[in-house]
Amino acid sequence: MNILVTCDLHFNLEQFRWLEKHKESYDCLCLTGDFLDKHSDQLYQFQQQADWVCKWMLDLNKQIFVCSGNHDLDEVGECDWLNNIKSSKICSDNKTQLFNEIKFGCIPYLGGNLSDFYGCDILLTHIPPSKTDTARTMRQDFGDKELSRALKDRSITPRYIFCGHVEKPLANIDNKKFPGVEIINPGAERGASVPNHKIIVI
Repeated sequence: MNILVTCDLHFNLEQFRWLEKHKESYDCLCLTGDFLDKHSDQLYQFQQQADWVCKWMLDLNKQIFVCSGNHDLDEVGECDWLNNIKSSKICSDNKTQLFNEIKFGCIPYLGGNLSDFYGCDILLTHIPPSKTDTARTMRQDFGDKELSRALKDRSITPRYIFCGHVEKPLANIDNKKFPGVEIINPGAERGASVPNHKIIVI
């Protein structure tokens, strides 16, 4: 199975269209949050961006796994626009799904109970686990401490974690911190026409 992993598209329409153009090369797409851009100087406002992304996901007609990011939350900290999409091919926040005998889980930016994702082979989360090179820049660790604790005490046991948020991490892959777990953060280039991405073959 070929999986494309990308993150932090920030409403860069060229990057969305690149994914659409290349979708047939992959069995599924994993998109780890920040679809929208609250600081965009474009004409599209929050709801218009959300409506566009929803339509894009539905029109894609491809198995996709998605989780929310901090830019995807509305003014009350909810991400209903993403989680209300009705399609059997879209697995979003707080959901798990078996696909090609691999169990995927999608952790929301806020409010997720990590114990619900025990038994998942692949986890999507916007924020990488703390103390990993996928969460660090030269100056700061932007990682999720609770996620790191859950991995350490093995209350979750994924083979892969796909994440984002840190757009220029020290490393795009970290498989040293938690033995048996490969953490992948493709990073992001906001002005690029091709999204940063990684291809995982299972």
